[in-house]
Amino acid sequence: MNTIKLVLAWLAVTLIIPGVWARDTGVMTLDLVDEDSVDIRHYKSEGGKLLLGFACDSGNGVAEMAAAAMMADNEVEVWMPDLLSAHFLPDLKSSLREIPDSDVVRLINTAMDQTGKVVYLLSSGSGSALLLRGLAEWEQQNPERLNELGGVVLLFPRLYAASPEPGRAPLYIDAVGKTKTPVIILEGEKTPNKWALPALAEKMRQGGSPVSISIIPGVRGYFYKQKNPYVAEDIVSNQLSGLIKASLVKLDWLRRDVAQR
Repeated sequence: MNTIKLVLAWLAVTLIIPGVWARDTGVMTLDLVDEDSVDIRHYKSEGGKLLLGFACDSGNGVAEMAAAAMMADNEVEVWMPDLLSAHFLPDLKSSLREIPDSDVVRLINTAMDQTGKVVYLLSSGSGSALLLRGLAEWEQQNPERLNELGGVVLLFPRLYAASPEPGRAPLYIDAVGKTKTPVIILEGEKTPNKWALPALAEKMRQGGSPVSISIIPGVRGYFYKQKNPYVAEDIVSNQLSGLIKASLVKLDWLRRDVAQR
């Protein structure tokens, strides 16, 4: 019971509570660099922010769809590209390594060019590696557009190049430490990975990215996909859109802090 009270208190001070659901506004198609095309589930909004979610499906998960719809009602447009299907890849972690970084670059540029909105990036778990690889390439190609990118939200990121070994410094994928965009990391309290987050944040800061870490009490990694969720995980999953929206506000604070230095 104490855990539930802690979760509710954390949500109360962290979240911007979303409104009612918006409607799923359908799917649009974008041509990619390699002559393939990607379907993007699109949640329209009149607000000035756009959230580009990099994962491995078109947003068909119940929690993801609900969060995207609620965010659109709260003036954040959401794009959810289905990059696995675009390259005829199975829904496996290993498939993420086969998605070209150029897909991420193309999607970021298209979101900016078509909407004129400030673009924020979101991914989770192993999908965070795809996002960071593409972001590093995009920053290298577009140094004059960095102010058009609002920042990155990583939910329970898994960015190791090799399995961690006790007593040894972790090895991360090459893109870690090669970005300048502000990053928010969200991790569950009940996962061992939380102990490695300070080292990850320090490595990312070496490239210039301001980094903020938030530990979500009472939940595991992949909390909104757990088959037998804890009560705390159900509560936080139902507030996923507010959790992400609050992270966008934190990213705005990080950007302002950097601009004032």
